[in-house]
Amino acid sequence: MIYSYLAVDRIPRELSEGVVYHNSEFELGAMLCACGCGHRVDLLVPDSHQVSSENGLATIRPSIAVCDAPCKSHYIVTAGRVQWLPAFSPAHAKAVMREQIARHASRDARPQSWIARLWAALVRVFNRVKAFLPL
Repeated sequence: MIYSYLAVDRIPRELSEGVVYHNSEFELGAMLCACGCGHRVDLLVPDSHQVSSENGLATIRPSIAVCDAPCKSHYIVTAGRVQWLPAFSPAHAKAVMREQIARHASRDARPQSWIARLWAALVRVFNRVKAFLPL
Protein backbone atom coordinates (compact mmCIF):
# COMPACT_ATOMS: atom_id res chain seq x y z
CA MET A 1 0.00 0.00 0.00
CA ILE A 2 1.17 3.54 -0.78
CA TYR A 3 0.18 6.28 1.69
CA SER A 4 -0.63 9.76 0.43
CA TYR A 5 -0.41 12.82 2.69
CA LEU A 6 -3.49 14.97 3.21
CA ALA A 7 -3.38 18.20 5.23
CA VAL A 8 -6.80 18.77 6.82
CA ASP A 9 -8.54 21.25 9.09
CA ARG A 10 -10.28 18.35 10.84
CA ILE A 11 -9.41 14.69 11.03
CA PRO A 12 -12.46 12.91 9.55
CA ARG A 13 -14.38 10.37 11.59
CA GLU A 14 -14.25 7.87 8.71
CA LEU A 15 -10.74 7.38 7.30
CA SER A 16 -9.83 6.16 3.82
CA GLU A 17 -7.25 3.45 3.20
CA GLY A 18 -3.89 4.72 1.99
CA VAL A 19 -4.27 8.25 3.38
CA VAL A 20 -2.39 9.86 6.27
CA TYR A 21 -4.44 12.79 7.52
CA HIS A 22 -2.49 15.59 9.23
CA ASN A 23 -3.77 18.61 11.13
CA SER A 24 -0.76 20.81 11.87
CA GLU A 25 -2.75 23.34 13.91
CA PHE A 26 -3.82 20.78 16.52
CA GLU A 27 -0.73 18.62 15.94
CA LEU A 28 -2.64 15.43 15.13
CA GLY A 29 -2.45 12.74 12.51
CA ALA A 30 -4.54 9.67 11.71
CA MET A 31 -4.55 6.74 9.34
CA LEU A 32 -5.83 3.19 9.02
CA CYS A 33 -3.39 0.45 10.00
CA ALA A 34 -1.15 -0.62 7.12
CA CYS A 35 -1.96 -4.31 7.64
CA GLY A 36 -5.49 -3.76 6.37
CA CYS A 37 -7.24 -4.73 9.63
CA GLY A 38 -9.15 -1.41 9.65
CA HIS A 39 -7.78 -0.26 13.02
CA ARG A 40 -7.60 3.53 13.36
CA VAL A 41 -4.10 4.76 14.23
CA ASP A 42 -4.05 8.19 15.87
CA LEU A 43 -0.74 10.06 15.90
CA LEU A 44 0.19 12.79 18.36
CA VAL A 45 2.39 15.23 16.47
CA PRO A 46 5.08 16.24 17.47
CA ASP A 47 4.94 14.55 20.89
CA SER A 48 5.23 11.00 19.63
CA HIS A 49 5.46 11.22 15.83
CA GLN A 50 6.54 13.49 13.01
CA VAL A 51 4.33 13.53 9.92
CA SER A 52 5.53 15.11 6.69
CA SER A 53 4.88 15.13 2.97
CA GLU A 54 7.36 14.22 0.26
CA ASN A 55 5.82 15.06 -3.12
CA GLY A 56 2.35 14.28 -1.74
CA LEU A 57 3.42 11.01 -0.13
CA ALA A 58 3.43 10.57 3.65
CA THR A 59 6.48 10.01 5.82
CA ILE A 60 6.04 9.18 9.51
CA ARG A 61 8.80 8.94 12.10
CA PRO A 62 9.48 7.14 14.35
CA SER A 63 7.93 3.75 13.72
CA ILE A 64 4.27 3.02 14.39
CA ALA A 65 3.66 0.21 16.84
CA VAL A 66 0.00 -0.79 16.91
CA CYS A 67 -0.05 -2.15 20.46
CA ASP A 68 -3.78 -1.71 21.07
CA ALA A 69 -5.12 -3.89 18.23
CA PRO A 70 -5.06 -7.65 17.62
CA CYS A 71 -2.77 -7.25 14.57
CA LYS A 72 0.16 -5.90 16.68
CA SER A 73 1.63 -4.35 13.51
CA HIS A 74 4.91 -2.43 13.63
CA TYR A 75 6.15 -0.40 10.66
CA ILE A 76 7.52 2.87 9.36
CA VAL A 77 6.19 4.90 6.44
CA THR A 78 8.72 6.56 4.13
CA ALA A 79 7.63 8.48 1.03
CA GLY A 80 4.33 6.60 1.13
CA ARG A 81 5.86 3.12 1.35
CA VAL A 82 5.48 0.81 4.33
CA GLN A 83 8.50 -0.98 5.75
CA TRP A 84 7.51 -3.77 8.13
CA LEU A 85 9.37 -4.24 11.39
CA PRO A 86 9.24 -7.05 13.99
CA ALA A 87 6.23 -6.84 16.30
CA PHE A 88 6.81 -5.77 19.90
CA SER A 89 6.64 -8.45 22.56
CA PRO A 90 3.67 -8.05 24.93
CA ALA A 91 6.02 -6.83 27.69
CA HIS A 92 7.71 -4.30 25.39
CA ALA A 93 4.34 -3.05 24.09
CA LYS A 94 3.08 -2.60 27.64
CA ALA A 95 6.24 -0.70 28.64
CA VAL A 96 6.02 1.58 25.58
CA MET A 97 2.36 2.36 26.29
CA ARG A 98 3.10 3.05 29.97
CA GLU A 99 6.01 5.36 29.04
CA GLN A 100 3.87 7.24 26.52
CA ILE A 101 1.06 7.76 29.03
CA ALA A 102 3.54 8.97 31.66
CA ARG A 103 5.13 11.38 29.16
CA HIS A 104 1.74 12.87 28.30
CA ALA A 105 0.72 13.15 31.94
CA SER A 106 3.92 14.95 32.92
CA ARG A 107 3.73 17.26 29.92
CA ASP A 108 0.11 18.15 30.66
CA ALA A 109 0.92 18.81 34.33
CA ARG A 110 3.64 21.39 33.53
CA PRO A 111 2.46 24.96 33.03
CA GLN A 112 3.73 26.34 29.74
CA SER A 113 5.67 29.60 29.77
CA TRP A 114 4.41 32.48 27.67
CA ILE A 115 7.42 31.98 25.39
CA ALA A 116 6.50 28.34 24.78
CA ARG A 117 2.87 29.28 24.06
CA LEU A 118 3.99 32.07 21.68
CA TRP A 119 6.41 29.73 19.90
CA ALA A 120 3.69 27.05 19.52
CA ALA A 121 1.29 29.65 18.08
CA LEU A 122 3.93 30.86 15.60
CA VAL A 123 4.64 27.28 14.49
CA ARG A 124 0.91 26.67 13.93
CA VAL A 125 0.62 29.86 11.84
CA PHE A 126 3.73 28.96 9.83
CA ASN A 127 2.38 25.44 9.14
CA ARG A 128 -0.96 26.86 7.96
CA VAL A 129 0.77 29.32 5.62
CA LYS A 130 3.16 26.62 4.37
CA ALA A 131 0.20 24.43 3.38
CA PHE A 132 -0.85 27.08 0.83
CA LEU A 133 2.59 27.65 -0.71
CA PRO A 134 3.46 25.87 -3.96
CA LEU A 135 6.16 23.19 -3.68
